Amino acid sequence: MQFVEAFEHLGYNVEAPRQDWSAEKEDGICISLWKKEMGTRDGLMWVNTSVHADPIENWGTKSGNTKRIRHLRRALEEFGGRVDVVIVSGEPGESYGTAQPWVAKDGRANTYWQITEFEAGTGHFEVVLVKQDQTTPTM
Repeated sequence: MQFVEAFEHLGYNVEAPRQDWSAEKEDGICISLWKKEMGTRDGLMWVNTSVHADPIENWGTKSGNTKRIRHLRRALEEFGGRVDVVIVSGEPGESYGTAQPWVAKDGRANTYWQITEFEAGTGHFEVVLVKQDQTTPTM
């Protein structure tokens, strides 16, 4: 799937496909994550741009970061830090490659992405995959 198509699959419109790394709609925020920058912690995927991303000198002043900062702030303020995610397979700064929207069904059922750290001044952030507990309380 192509980058814009992956966002559209989740109901988002990417305004500037060659510059934007995130998108918003009335009821949500969607960010793109590079597959090569993902790690695993406690058996679940996570990304921390301070740890996994290229040096901030390579991306900190780009318009995509400026817009993503605004989107991450809104996600924290309005949606408790929950975001939709598009996972991109390409090479940062070169090509998006293919993109896959994170759809919480089948093997991904009961999961969502959560912002756990955010530095508004730089745009550094951490987002983690959360697995919701499926246990049913007994009476």
